[in-house]
Formats: sequence, structure tokens, C-alpha cells
Amino acid sequence: MVAHSCDQCGTEVEDGRPFCPQCRAPQVRVEFAPLEPTAPGSGSDVELVPDHLNGTGVRPSTDAAFFRTAMQAGLLGVMANLIPFGLGMVLTGILAALLYHRANPGTLRGGKAARLGAMAGAISFAATALLTVMTIVLLNSQQKFHDVMMQAVEQGIANRSEPEVQSLLQWLHTPQGFGTVLAFGMVFALLLSILFAAVGGVIGSTLFRDRRRPPM
Repeated sequence: MVAHSCDQCGTEVEDGRPFCPQCRAPQVRVEFAPLEPTAPGSGSDVELVPDHLNGTGVRPSTDAAFFRTAMQAGLLGVMANLIPFGLGMVLTGILAALLYHRANPGTLRGGKAARLGAMAGAISFAATALLTVMTIVLLNSQQKFHDVMMQAVEQGIANRSEPEVQSLLQWLHTPQGFGTVLAFGMVFALLLSILFAAVGGVIGSTLFRDRRRPPM
């Protein structure tokens, strides 16, 4: 018979009995196995993240590649902006998907590809607008730019003789009117650039995806 001493009163208690027969103290004991030390670099010290952030439980370092790819495609897309009808921005989105695929082989989901293309389109538009403004200022062509824009507006409404249209045209000739319309036009062009580039990103992700790899 194997027995042990009660921790409360010292009475010998048979192993397996839940209570001491003398003082009725519980005799349940729980033993824990010692933890084995883990050698550094063994591969078990991978930082885990919640599953809702990453389906595999391991955070891939692709955020930097995402922004870097969008920046590269956006700057290269400045030249593509010379292509009219929004095709240049679509090509910018396709270029962003291609660059991302080359740096991180795999399949982009449609949502991520659209965000990549949209970011590249916004960067490309901002770079193009900045270069345009710098060119106008350096060449001292502010008045010429104003005249060209107003000439285009006047040609567009040349056949309109309504008083409201003529009043709007006179308002556009003022600095406040011209600046307001120019600002709205820039915002509208930015939104179109983001939209077309996002479509290009989705197209590019479909063209360049590696079907042997799971989606990223």
C-alpha cells in the first residue's frame, strides 16, 4: 500500500483517497510537466497574428511591397497619361499588378488588386498634376494656360445663347470662377483616374496571376 502524509495534519493517507480520514482535508494533487527550453532559430518563434488578419496565422511582410509597387507604377504611369480616353490609367493599373506579381508571385484577389491600381492611379495623377503646374510656373505660362482653358469652354458653349449660360461664362472669366471650376475639374479627374486604374489593377491580376499558388 502506498501512502502519503496529509499536508494539514500529517496523518498517513492512502493514495487515491480524496480526503484525509482525520481532518477531511482534500488530497487531490495536480502535477505539471516541466517545459522544455526552445533553441533559438528553431523555427518555433514565428510571430502569430489573429486569423482575421491573416488566414494562415502568420503575418506576411507584403505591406511595404504593396506601397512600393503602387509608387513605382504611379510614377511610370505619368507617361501612360499621354494616352487619352482613360486608357493610360487602365494601363497604369495593369502595370501595378504586373510589378506586384513579379515581386510577390501569386494571385491577387480582386479587392486587393483594385486597391493597388487605385493607389497607383492616384499617385500617377498627383505626379502628372505636379509636373504640369511646375511646367506652367517655370515657363511663366499662367495667362496662356488660362486663355487656352477659357477658349475650350467658349467653344463648347458657342451655340448656347441662354442668359444663364452667358452669365456663367462671365463668371468663369473672373479669378474666383476660374479657380472654382478648375478645382472641381481636378477632383473629377482624380476620381476618374482612381476608377480607371482600379479597373486596370483587376484586369492585371487576372492576366498575370499564377494559378498554381493560392490567392494572396
